[in-house]
Amino acid sequence: MPLKGRSYALTESQAACLIALRNGKVSKPEIAIQAKVDLGKTAAALGVLAWLQLARQGQAKKWHATARGKRIRFNVLPDRLRRNSGIPGPGGRRLLKLLDRPMHGNEIVERLGVSQQRVRQLVLKLYAQGRVTFGDQKKPFWIIRRADDRTPLLSRTEERVLSAIPREYVTNAAKIRLAARMPDNKVQKILGELIAGRFVEEFEGFQGNRVYRLTEAGKNHPQRNQTARRAAVPRLPVESDRVRKVLSIILESGALRIRDVTDMLRIPRQSINALMQYLKRKRLVKKTGPEFEAPYSLTEEGRAALAEMTRRHAA
Repeated sequence: MPLKGRSYALTESQAACLIALRNGKVSKPEIAIQAKVDLGKTAAALGVLAWLQLARQGQAKKWHATARGKRIRFNVLPDRLRRNSGIPGPGGRRLLKLLDRPMHGNEIVERLGVSQQRVRQLVLKLYAQGRVTFGDQKKPFWIIRRADDRTPLLSRTEERVLSAIPREYVTNAAKIRLAARMPDNKVQKILGELIAGRFVEEFEGFQGNRVYRLTEAGKNHPQRNQTARRAAVPRLPVESDRVRKVLSIILESGALRIRDVTDMLRIPRQSINALMQYLKRKRLVKKTGPEFEAPYSLTEEGRAALAEMTRRHAA
C-alpha cells in the first residue's frame, strides 16, 4: 500500500518485477529471469502490482509498467521466506543430474519426458536459486548449463559453423559457407572467433588456399550438432588415377627420372613428359638438381595431395 501518499512498500520480488517492467521486459519468463524469481512468485508479484495499478497486462498477455509504475518511489521489504525455498525439488534435482553438459531446451524436454512448460518452470526456478545459467538471455531455453559448469558456450552462429566442419578431413571456407548457409564475410569472422577459442585450426592448403579442421575441443564440444549438414571435401589440384599412380611410385622411390616413370608405368614418354610438366606447374613435384635429366621428387604439397587422394580412393 502507499506510504504517506508518495511511496509504496513492495516486497523484494515485487520490486524486482517492477524494475524488470521498467527495463522493458514484457513476458513472465523475461520478467522472472531479470528479477531472479520463479514463475510462481513472478505471477503473484505481477498480480499485486496490477492491483496497485503499477502494472497492467495488455494484448498478447504482455505486461507493462503503468505511468504510475514508471515514476513512483518504493520501499523494499523482505520476501516472506518459505520452508526449503532454496532447495530444488524432485523435478529440479532430476534436471540438474541430467545437465552433465550444456544442453538445449528441447533436448531436456525429450530426455526428461515432461512438457516444455514444465521444463520452463523447473529451469526458471533453478535459475532463481542460482543453480543454472543461460547461453542467451534473450532466448534462455535455447541452451542451459549448470552454474558450476565452465564449458565455454558458443553463439548460435558459432554453433552452426562449428557443426558444419567435418571431423574426418579438412575443408575450406567456401564449403563451410554452403553447409552452414551463411554469407562468406560472416563465416570468415566466425571462423576467426572459433580459431581464437581453439575449437578450429587453420592451415595452408593446396596452392595457398586456407583450409580448416576441428581441434579435439571442437570435436567434443557439446554444442556441435552431430546431425548437421557437413561441409564437402574441397577439390584437389589433381584427381586422376594416373596422377595418383605417378605420385605414388615417386614417393616410394624417393626420386625418379622421367624415363624411370615411363618404364615402370608403361606410359608413352611424350605423355609422361607433359604430365610431369603439369605436376611441376601445380607445385606437386620438383627436380632434385639442375641437370636436364635430374630425377623428380614430391614437394610437401605433392605429399599432402597424394595422402588425400589415397584416403579418398580407399573411402
